[in-house]
This record gives sequence, C-alpha cells and structure tokens, in this order.
Amino acid sequence: MTDKPVLIVDDDKSICKTLKLHFKRKGIDVIITNSGMEGLRELDSLPSAIIILDIRLPDANGLELLKEIQKRGDGYFTIIITAFPDMESTVKAVQSGVGEYIHKPLDIAEIDSAIEKANNFFANLKYQEMDFVPIPEYKPSEGIRFIGKSPIMKELFKTVGMISMSKATVHITGESGTGKELVARSIHQHGSNRDAPFISVNCSAIVETLLESELFGHVKGAFTGASSNKEGKFSLAKNGTIFLDEVGEMNFNLQAKLLRVLQEREFERVGGEEKLKAECRMLSATNRNLEQMVKEGSFREDLYYRLKVINIHLPPLRDRREDIQYLLLHFIAKTSKEINRSIRFISQEAIDFLVSHSWKGNVREIENMVTHVVTMTQDESLTKANFASIINNSESGRIVEHLLTAESRNNPMPAPNGYNMESLNEIEKRHVRKTLEHTKWHKGKACRILGISRPRLDRKIKKYGINPSRSYATENMTSEQ
Repeated sequence: MTDKPVLIVDDDKSICKTLKLHFKRKGIDVIITNSGMEGLRELDSLPSAIIILDIRLPDANGLELLKEIQKRGDGYFTIIITAFPDMESTVKAVQSGVGEYIHKPLDIAEIDSAIEKANNFFANLKYQEMDFVPIPEYKPSEGIRFIGKSPIMKELFKTVGMISMSKATVHITGESGTGKELVARSIHQHGSNRDAPFISVNCSAIVETLLESELFGHVKGAFTGASSNKEGKFSLAKNGTIFLDEVGEMNFNLQAKLLRVLQEREFERVGGEEKLKAECRMLSATNRNLEQMVKEGSFREDLYYRLKVINIHLPPLRDRREDIQYLLLHFIAKTSKEINRSIRFISQEAIDFLVSHSWKGNVREIENMVTHVVTMTQDESLTKANFASIINNSESGRIVEHLLTAESRNNPMPAPNGYNMESLNEIEKRHVRKTLEHTKWHKGKACRILGISRPRLDRKIKKYGINPSRSYATENMTSEQ
C-alpha cells in the first residue's frame, strides 16, 4: 500500500489502536504519539512520512503543527482528522498545504484513499527529482486540435482562421503524416457550414475503376454489379465539405470530370443523364508535387490551378522540432485515456532523444509509436528505453538509410559488418514482396504498412515482376469481389 512509515498524532487512543491494527495488516510501519511535541520529536528521525494529525491536541493546535511540518520540506504528506469540522479550519488547512482533510468518525475506506493520494504525492516528488515531465490531462471534448507553438504553426493557425469563413477551394500539401486531413477538418469545423457533412475520400485507397462511381454515384445498370442507384460523395456532402486526399493519384480522365465540377458546379452519375448540383466546398491534398506532374503531363494544368486557389503547406517535423514535445505529451495523454492506462510521466531524457529523431513519418509516426509504447507498458512513467528499443532495433532500416546516404553523396561506403550489400531496388523488391505475403496479398493492408498509395503499389509490383502464389491470388480475388 505504501513504503512510507505512518506517524499518527492523536490523543484519542482508541482511534490510534484501530488505525495501527489496520496498517499493520497491510505491512505498514506505524508510529503512535499522543501529543504535538512528541510528534515533532519523532519527525526528527523520519526524513519522509505520512502523518495522520488530529486538529485538536492537548498541547498544540493541529494547524500550527502543520506549519511546522511544512517547514521541514517536501518529504511529508499530512492527513488532518477532526471531530469538529468547520469552514474556517478547513480553509486554513488547505491554505497550509494539507494533503487530505477527513472528518471523524473515521471511515477506513476514506483513510485508504488518502494513503493512495499520499503515494501519488511521493511519486510526483520522485519523478520531479529525476527530471520527469508530467503528462497533462486529456480532454476529448476539446475536439479537433492543432498541437504546436512554433512560429510556423502559429502562422498556420492564423491562415486556417482566415480562410475558414470563405468557400474558396483550398489545396493542402505536405509530406505523408503531417496532418493534411486534420487541417481540412479544422477548416470545415470553423466555417459557416460546420453543421453540414464533412466527407473525406482517399483517392489512393479506392480502385481506379470505382473512384468515379464513389465520387459521383451511379445509376442502376451503369456497369456490372450496379444493381441499384447509388449516391456519390459529392451528393452526400450536400452544402458541407468534401475532402479529396491524395488527389494526385486520380487518372487523367477523372481529372477532367473533376474540373467540370469545379467550373460548372454540377455533375452526372455514372450511366446517368440528370445534372446534379455540387453545392459543397472542395478541399484537396497530396504529398506529391503536382507542379512537377503538370510538367510531366500526368496532371491537368487547368485542374491544378483550380485546386490551388488557396494553398496551405504543412511543414515536416524536422522544420518544427520545438513542437515534438507537445505532440508527445498530447498523444501519451490521449492514448492513455483511450486504453485506460495510467501514464503520468515521461523523462526529459526520453523527450530529448525523441526530439532528435528524424520522424520521417511525421506526426503519424509519433502517434503510432506512442500508441505502441503506451499499450505495451505497465509502468506509470516512460523513459528513453521504452522508445529506443523500437527506434534502434530496426537494423534493416538503418542499413537502408546507410545506403541511401552513400548513394546520395555518390560516395560508396563500406558495408556494415556481416551485411551482404544489395542494390536499393533489391531491398525494396524484397520488402514489398514480404509485405504482400504477410498480408496474403491484401493490397489495401499492404499499402497501409508500406505507407504508399494503391496505384504506386501496383507500379512497384509491375516494375519488380512480383507475382502471388496461387492460394494468395485466389484468396485476394475472393476478398476483392
């Protein structure tokens, strides 16, 4: 229950006896004194203790005694007990720094609760001395939140605030994992149509042949399997917001139809002739360079300029490292709340270690790692070791980074001991093949693990000539149908 001795200072011997028996059963050391001066003398030999102090003693006032205890430092947690509760003494006790205030007759459950509170108090002291940072309380009611205090993020907050009230088309760019959908949702949440639907579509996660139907809907009989009319996302968004993520993965034909929606504010279902109004605001995002794609001829120039009436660029974490600590604390608090863990501290050493990490997956990588660590630990504090075991144990990742660095400098480097040097293509081919085998050729799951879009995965399968075994192929075809 506690490793601290309990000092009882009370002239009521029956209470002292009852509490002593209770604590002895729990293996707690108990010292009993019946006067204030005797209690102070006992404290001379106790550098740290839990004190149960009666407010009225034969030779002292408990509140005055409490002040003397407070002068001795932070090693003591005091529980005031009294048979004469009143507002004035309660207020004075709280102002004097009492740990807990309990009325007689004593309730043992209340005493045990106070002892637990004392344990938390001493744990806080221990972690503060060890340079630990407390985890803030997580409040789900706060809704969508941007985390960060860097100048870059402050400017982003201002930008989102300014454009939210308009219906201008906004294009959001940034590396994978930087939070593009979070920005889109925030723009919608702070807009005038915040109560209307927000519809998110990941263009890379939907089979290319079905994406048009997903966006615009279809009529019965439009294609094999279209057994009834279906509303598309543009219809479902109504006068709210539609967010097209990874819009750079859209094929050229569908780009033309999307351009028409932006220009004419109308569309047709697949196989239909009726013109439907597009009343929603459109937001889009990509981690690809659309300007370069326009030059290469794989993305329409007219659509590109229609999409980026307003452009918001999300910086990678390496450009705002001062925000990493706030993100860590937020995700630890959030995950702890969601899975009912009691993570209360993280060491400053761990924070410094994580701030120096590259975070190539940006905010998403931080969130995923925190979720893993919080789920797997039973402790109330996190240290560098909790995170280093994940970051440093990926030997293959370090080898790839080693090779990439060597290639980028055009300066061959010696292979690490015991490692058989391969080309980057060979490493990538093997990694893609093993991921597909691991997911039994479920391409959606493979894309999530690899962090790439469906079209990009298909290109890599074709490039490396990767073929599934018959069982995988049959199972995959069945699951896709």
